[in-house]
Amino acid sequence: MVENDPVSLTPSAANAAEIAALAVPVVQENYGLTLDYGVASLAKLDGIIDDLRRDQRFEAVQPLLFSLGCYVGEVLVRHAGGRWRSTEELGMGKVASSPVAIEMPDGRGCNPVGRVYKRFQKGREDGLAAFYQAMTGKAPAGP
Repeated sequence: MVENDPVSLTPSAANAAEIAALAVPVVQENYGLTLDYGVASLAKLDGIIDDLRRDQRFEAVQPLLFSLGCYVGEVLVRHAGGRWRSTEELGMGKVASSPVAIEMPDGRGCNPVGRVYKRFQKGREDGLAAFYQAMTGKAPAGP
């Protein structure tokens, strides 16, 4: 499903936005949805992940999920003042499922890739709109 494999890039804070951008054409082509980096687009991702959960194994879609996680991080960068950092820099290296994470303006680190993985594995209770709200204190606007 993923033509440009984000895992073929070595993920870093410098290229996380590029990895996020790889998800945009895949979602457009496979779901007919436009990802515009808006906060409301996180609800679209929840629906896509629900679809993937129905008939895909984690290993088969992990590269796409990684890219979607970077997309979630990029929404936090563009709308909440976050910035890409390595998980090592944030002291999250031993617990994070990704080498990249977001540092929020208040200094907290968050792992959007890990949240997307968890959303895929556990379902709706780990929604991405709720993640945004937890990290920013702001409820995302409706789609």
